Amino acid sequence: MRKFIGNYLILILLVGVVFACGGPEGEKREDRFNVLLISIDTLRPDHLGCYGYGKDTSPNIDALSQQGAIFLNTVSTTCWTLPAHMSLLTGTDISVHGVTNDGISLHRGIPLLAEILQQKGFSTAAFCSSPYLNPAFGFDRGFDVYHNTDLDEKGFEDTVFLDDRDEWQKVHEEVTSPRIKRLAVDWLDQHKDDQFFLFLHMWDPHFDFVPPPPYNTRFDPDYKGNITSQHFMFNKDINPNMSPRDLEHIIALYDGEIAFTDYYLGMVFDRLKELGIFDRTLIIITGDHGEEFFEHGNKGHRITLYDESVRIPLIVILPGRDLKGMKISRQAGIIDISATILDYLGLPIIPPMQGRSLLPLLRGDKINDKNPQLLELEDKLRALRTNQSKLLFNIEHRQTIILDLEKDPKETHRNLVTSIPEWSEANREFYSRLEADQILEEQFRKGETGQAVKLSEEQIEKLKALGYIK
Repeated sequence: MRKFIGNYLILILLVGVVFACGGPEGEKREDRFNVLLISIDTLRPDHLGCYGYGKDTSPNIDALSQQGAIFLNTVSTTCWTLPAHMSLLTGTDISVHGVTNDGISLHRGIPLLAEILQQKGFSTAAFCSSPYLNPAFGFDRGFDVYHNTDLDEKGFEDTVFLDDRDEWQKVHEEVTSPRIKRLAVDWLDQHKDDQFFLFLHMWDPHFDFVPPPPYNTRFDPDYKGNITSQHFMFNKDINPNMSPRDLEHIIALYDGEIAFTDYYLGMVFDRLKELGIFDRTLIIITGDHGEEFFEHGNKGHRITLYDESVRIPLIVILPGRDLKGMKISRQAGIIDISATILDYLGLPIIPPMQGRSLLPLLRGDKINDKNPQLLELEDKLRALRTNQSKLLFNIEHRQTIILDLEKDPKETHRNLVTSIPEWSEANREFYSRLEADQILEEQFRKGETGQAVKLSEEQIEKLKALGYIK
């Protein structure tokens, strides 16, 4: 423990020295850049216009992306909200930050991006809207203001471990984008003269897919059936054998939620311009995980590590620079986002942060490294993904397969990597990554997690019955 405290104090002192030196190129405060980081829950990139989707789900994001860069192959560290957002805001693999499951908070030895920027002098705020963005998990560290809209409503003091199925259902049907927009623009009005880091989390595309009018009919106005997306995970009518027409309607409702969210994000972008700070703000739009619509027989998420669950959008808009919709095919990871922000601000990327800055790619530099990304799902699955292949390791069965993503992008298992050199190299990279994570875990948190988010046996049983935890 003493060694850990010593390491952490050294980290803080190093950060303090950098902070004392000022921002990139020693610019004056009024010339320093702001950061707006937006995470849209459950957003599949292949449902955005800027990624080639045929429906007009995202006009505001699409328009913004034409000034920035679109990363075509970005993956999360997992397929569900809590650990994915910890990876986003710490820049680390799940094994390193340790928030692997329900009831676990972030260890104090793992710093968050907001803590680093707050010590630099940034005004910091986060407006969130998900049970798993509850501050009990440690997300609020480093934020001057951390507001989860679930906590606005009386009776929802604990939106993480709800005992009652009706309450749990209500949280998943909650409409939150208007509230997030209002909180964000009000805060921007008050802090427009500050150098700021603003994090927004948009919850509405998460199931249940119940978009308000007119978005409930926008993408399927002629539907005459009876299927709805309410009680999505428990609705037995939504199953692999449902009619293709009904499934099409479910997906149209999901698209409606995306368009609804995009509408309110457009208002945030407009306010940045009205306040005259758009051209001084680094804007990053991403997601935490995808959603399965029976591509591999499943619905929802937190089930597999196939691409429909782990691929996420990543759009970067640099202040004052028109990247003209640059498209980057090299793989990026959710852990690269915090590193990119720090690099752009002229701040060092300090361990345990593992992400790599994407600025060289934005400059057009040629980089040969595949930037492999480690994917994890609790104590069930591990994967190591590149653009070319995905090694999948089933922990329970101690079984490994390697998918050839170039020959088989839909991951049908019909084109497995079997050559000995490729097999050996993929396994070497995989186990080297696990070993590196173990070293960082031991160095920065001694194998410990943060304070337990308490959960009674009764609550555990109820959540298992609801299918929300396994």
